[in-house]
Amino acid sequence: MTVDGAVGRAGTAVYPASARLADVALAADIAPDAYLLGAAWLQPGLRREQVRLQAGLVYELGAIRRQAMARGEDILSIRAAAFQAWLAALPVTGRRAPVSLDAARLEVTPEDNLPVHHGDRLVYPRRPSDIHVVGAVDAPCQLPQVALQDARAYLRACAISPAADPDTIFVVQPDGAVFAQNIALWNRDAPRPLAPGAWIYVPFDRKAIAGAADDAFDREVAAFLATQWPDDGDHP
Repeated sequence: MTVDGAVGRAGTAVYPASARLADVALAADIAPDAYLLGAAWLQPGLRREQVRLQAGLVYELGAIRRQAMARGEDILSIRAAAFQAWLAALPVTGRRAPVSLDAARLEVTPEDNLPVHHGDRLVYPRRPSDIHVVGAVDAPCQLPQVALQDARAYLRACAISPAADPDTIFVVQPDGAVFAQNIALWNRDAPRPLAPGAWIYVPFDRKAIAGAADDAFDREVAAFLATQWPDDGDHP
């Protein structure tokens, strides 16, 4: 079992077969400046499933690009190709999310204090300061996080592609929690502020990609983004 990042005792240690998350978190001596909301539990057994998920998404983005080219939809074709390359370059982490890795909380919530296994890794990053906007955008955006600011406000600071879906975005909080947020005038959800290190995924127009991607495509993209964590140099 390995612990990295903002901890007093980083490195690999041997724990008894009965060890749970709280045992490892307490032994690691989590630093006061650790960003607990972005902490990551990496499990080797999850990597194969995530490799398949990433490969499927990359394939579907290729199908979206080819369909758009055949229809003469140049903007969609270009943006799909760019997002395909970006997504394919993301690491497969094996992160299990959403899970709390706050030692104090784990001690008082037994249902969250799950068993750990040989080869697992806990990563405690330091607090980031940005929000990332990706997907149907002219280029991925890294924007300063603003306290209590709704996800829609960040879209105004990022060049959203005409190929984007006008009705919905997906938000991935730094703990890996995912939710869809309706943003159009006719279906607008109540504001939901984002924590530092969150992702906003801007989907492609669902009508334009119908036939090339299945109905679960957007939620699966968001689920793969949830396997990442706030980047402070500790990614594999």
